[in-house]
Amino acid sequence: MTGCAGAAADDRAGELVAVLTRSDAVLLRSRPTLMAGKYAVMAADPYSYLRGELAVERHDWEMGRASGSALQASQPLVRSVSDPHPENFGLLVAGDGTAALEPNDLDSSDRAPWLFEVRRLLSGLVVGARMANGSLDSRQVALAAAQAYAAQMLALAAGERPARIVGPADSVVLVDLFQRSARDLAAHSELTDFTVVQDGHRRFVRGVPDSTSPGDVVVELPQAARDDLPRVMARLGAEARFAVVDAVRIFGSGVASFPRVRARVLLRGETDGPDDDVMLEVKELGESPLAGWYGPALTERDAPSRVEASARMLWARPDADPLFFGTQWVGLPVLVRSELGANKGVKVSRWAGARASQEELDRLARALGGLLARLHGTLAPEREAIAAQLGHPDDFVGEQADAAAARADQVLADFATFRAALAQRGPTLGLTSTADTRPNADVQQLFGSPP
Repeated sequence: MTGCAGAAADDRAGELVAVLTRSDAVLLRSRPTLMAGKYAVMAADPYSYLRGELAVERHDWEMGRASGSALQASQPLVRSVSDPHPENFGLLVAGDGTAALEPNDLDSSDRAPWLFEVRRLLSGLVVGARMANGSLDSRQVALAAAQAYAAQMLALAAGERPARIVGPADSVVLVDLFQRSARDLAAHSELTDFTVVQDGHRRFVRGVPDSTSPGDVVVELPQAARDDLPRVMARLGAEARFAVVDAVRIFGSGVASFPRVRARVLLRGETDGPDDDVMLEVKELGESPLAGWYGPALTERDAPSRVEASARMLWARPDADPLFFGTQWVGLPVLVRSELGANKGVKVSRWAGARASQEELDRLARALGGLLARLHGTLAPEREAIAAQLGHPDDFVGEQADAAAARADQVLADFATFRAALAQRGPTLGLTSTADTRPNADVQQLFGSPP
């Protein structure tokens, strides 16, 4: 029996390594140091691992391990968030200055089965809940989210208008989120946290500017990349207020996107003074891990168009982030978005104390489950098709809670397997680059490596 268990563990380790390295092959070959950083972050804790293993979940779904259902699990396809784990939701400050709860990371958005997304959200809630409070009933958290999803989808199908979530309702987790957002909006905290004023002009702090995020390291941006920024920012308008004041390269953010190029850009505000300068993030995009899964592919011509179209469709108002757009920068597909301290994301690390009780995590789960239903119900054909499969909501809810608990068990087991494989095979899981796969010197300079 022990031998069988050992062989099964070895098989799963080989499977994980094969799926991850196949999904990450281009990045492993072209920027191995950054990929080693991604895998190190994934090895830090189970939730960080979950954030980086979307390709594994797709694989398990295709193999039938995660997709078993009495419902039509692969239909309909929806314009997806693609990775709707809890930390991919948060507050965005819209063009009118109001904050609302929205999906805040649509980099992987594509076409996906609706039930895949439901289970991705629920299993993320269960993993996060288990990390936050080992004494609660994590299956109940998934149950709450599934109940809210079903209720909201049936209400939308019956003609209820979708609501923009502009307040915390009864969730202490969301109260905390909205309060911190309002505080930081008033204080322009992004400027105070990441910049200084010298000789009347604002500039970014290099090094580690924020002691609360010591993983973020700020270095100079290569001159060619900086020189291309005015062309990129022309999308915002030709007036002088969008002149580039400063720009830097950022290392250390994200999990799945850790190896991607990120820059912060400081633009001139409406006045010549430094106190109304505007901060943006420019973030490299790649293809979705779900690209072409069920086909046909989305009709957008490239990754920036795909992500921008998803945002305009899924957000409650198209200017949920008024400075959001996709484009090309120094040959890279990128997303440009507001870098506001007030744009607060849901963070599992803040599920502590009173915010980690059964009641409060159930409340948060209901908010996120209902929000995901709103996103899936954006278009009438998908809304009606999903609602038609929810004729017995109790059956749906129980099935999804069980599936989420089982998937969370698998994630926790895979986390341990992944850490062991990383220790055995090395920081890039055994895949190395060669002179033929490394980019030229200019591109390597842009990719860089964390100091």
